[in-house]
Amino acid sequence: MSRFTTSIEMLDVIAGCLTIGLFLYFFIHNMRHTRNKKSTFFLESTRLLIVVLVLITLFEPEIVKSENLSEKPQLKILYDTSGSMKTEDVLSKGDIISRSEQVKQILAENVQDKLNGRFDVSVENFAGLNKQENASNINSSLMSILENSEKLRAVVLISDGSWNQGGNPLDAAIQYRAASVPIFTLASGRDQYLPDLVLEKVDAPTFGLVNEKILIPFAVRNHLDRDVTVNVMLKNSGIVQVEKTIRIGARQVTSDSMVWQPKYEGKYDFEIVVPVLDQEINKNNNQRKFSINVKQEQLKVLVIDSRPRWEYRYLRNALQRDPGVTVDTLMFHQLGMKMGEGSGYLSKFPESREDLSTYDVIFLGDVGTSSGQLTKKQLSMIRALVEKQGSGVVFMPGLGGHHLSMLKTEISELIPVVYDEKFPRGKAFAVESKLLLTSQGRDHLLTLLSDTAGGNSRLWKQLPGFYWNTAIIKAKVGSSTLAVHSSLRTATGRVPLLVTRPFGNGNTLFLGTDSAWRWRKGVEDKYHYRFWGQVVRWMANKRHMSHSKQVRLFYNPQRVNQGDKVDLQATVLDKAGFPKTKAKVFCQIISPDKTEEQIVLKEDVGGWGLYKGEFTTSSTGDYRLKIHSADKTVVYETVIKVEGDILEKIGEPANSDALKDIAKITKARFQDVESFAAIVDTINELPEEKPKELRIRIWNQPWWAGIIILLSAIYWISRKKLGLV
Repeated sequence: MSRFTTSIEMLDVIAGCLTIGLFLYFFIHNMRHTRNKKSTFFLESTRLLIVVLVLITLFEPEIVKSENLSEKPQLKILYDTSGSMKTEDVLSKGDIISRSEQVKQILAENVQDKLNGRFDVSVENFAGLNKQENASNINSSLMSILENSEKLRAVVLISDGSWNQGGNPLDAAIQYRAASVPIFTLASGRDQYLPDLVLEKVDAPTFGLVNEKILIPFAVRNHLDRDVTVNVMLKNSGIVQVEKTIRIGARQVTSDSMVWQPKYEGKYDFEIVVPVLDQEINKNNNQRKFSINVKQEQLKVLVIDSRPRWEYRYLRNALQRDPGVTVDTLMFHQLGMKMGEGSGYLSKFPESREDLSTYDVIFLGDVGTSSGQLTKKQLSMIRALVEKQGSGVVFMPGLGGHHLSMLKTEISELIPVVYDEKFPRGKAFAVESKLLLTSQGRDHLLTLLSDTAGGNSRLWKQLPGFYWNTAIIKAKVGSSTLAVHSSLRTATGRVPLLVTRPFGNGNTLFLGTDSAWRWRKGVEDKYHYRFWGQVVRWMANKRHMSHSKQVRLFYNPQRVNQGDKVDLQATVLDKAGFPKTKAKVFCQIISPDKTEEQIVLKEDVGGWGLYKGEFTTSSTGDYRLKIHSADKTVVYETVIKVEGDILEKIGEPANSDALKDIAKITKARFQDVESFAAIVDTINELPEEKPKELRIRIWNQPWWAGIIILLSAIYWISRKKLGLV
């Protein structure tokens, strides 16, 4: 239905009539006194038409089209089917049921009959709108309904209020308010945690070495109102490998770790299990599964020092007696003495990158660039070995003070601490001092000399101490301090003496005392050998994370989640085991859904055989990587397991606040699901919707203005041609 309207009033009619009358007078007058009747008639008619059109414009004429109300307004009922709705926290007739079951019971009733037949009712779920069942996107679901519904009158949103994808639902609520469409919200689920124990996370490494102790950190959250003590178990093929008793405070989270030592190579599938208590409602979040690949490796170590001090002697003996370690030694004797000789001694520093690249860990004792020891070029090669090929370097300064000469070389960036240059020969005391473990050091693999955290802290307090240490100001930013001086302090706190720091693909370690050999007192090699064995294996871990005889693959992050960008760095070796340079290296990536992608690994500068690339994971599962050179002389395959973040968490409280805000913004009501009948009554009370009107403003159309301008141009040009201007 259409009608024509204007904003004209009586005074406007009078003024318009007078104006038209005045121009009609000019029209008649000019026609009587002209000789060229046809031209004058054309000009006067055009001018009169322009005046009429201008007057019509001032009266603002409009064509109003009214909407046909024969169709019923739409009412959309949107309900949540995401994973969080499986949470069983709804009390129904004495039983505990899930949120989704409660919603199912409500929707089983005939809603159309209760709405008195006023609305065209349709019921949809989140998964149907978003095509994804393992995620909640309230914003997208609401906007989809608003954009695709022509006569939307109201929406009923039934959910627990949790959302983990898309924009903020309140943004959609603002759009609904602008469209005058209310969103009535119904909350399902409790807004507090149910009694529950949750195994929140397990940060297990993906790779380990035979006979290497592997640390497996985990965290358990207690949603009970009381403290609990449980036995956490590490299982392999259903058999308990490690068991640990932990105590968790009420409404608290406890982080702890387990230590497992593999005896054989292979892939181990593990499960960490927290016992289910009788009070727990959700019994499905007490375990997590993961895998660890274990390999048998022979590690190669280079020890460099300037004098055969006690720590050097016992360190060398410890490494030589380790069946998994091969040791070379470089001894720069002082006072003009010749280089150290004998079994396992080198006559000079490895001159080529190829020779140096065979070492997994390098120990730098009381050495530097002074007294004809190491050169700046050699230290630069050590830096590149750590940065490019993932080796480790251990700094162990001594009384000679040669370590300060390294500060003017490229290797200075690897040192995890800031030296106090005022005391080049360190600090000595008559009273014995001890190494105190920090919070980071209590559970670190390097300091784990006992199988339990509590026993480890007590053991370190009982170990024999030291009477000398390197002068240190503080640890550098990005370093991890594992142990500090028991009494000596600086402006930043206790002096750090055992410090680690990642650098490039490798790790660095600093030990500020040369008295670890004293730990042998009364127990022989029990703790001393164990400590240095753990140091070597931990320092070499990145280098051996994933490799063959010709490829060492580093990838970051080590534990990959869906959507992560994975940085690949492959050290490619030739058949002799030396870095392969100027090669064309490719990586073929096969995703879990069998789609394939090939990327080019570009060579890094420096000639260390390092090639870099990256790819992004899109799904969970096993990604198979095939690295090969163009000439096929290098071929390597490995698997990277990609885990998925758990978006839909069962057992989380309902987010009622979000639902309340949505209803408030759209001027609707919020209730729990059990009050669905009250929401229906409110919807029935909504006023009848007025017909929507579409106004076409004729006076505001471009074509209307174009007609007036065109007529004015014709009128003016015609007058000039007739010589009337």
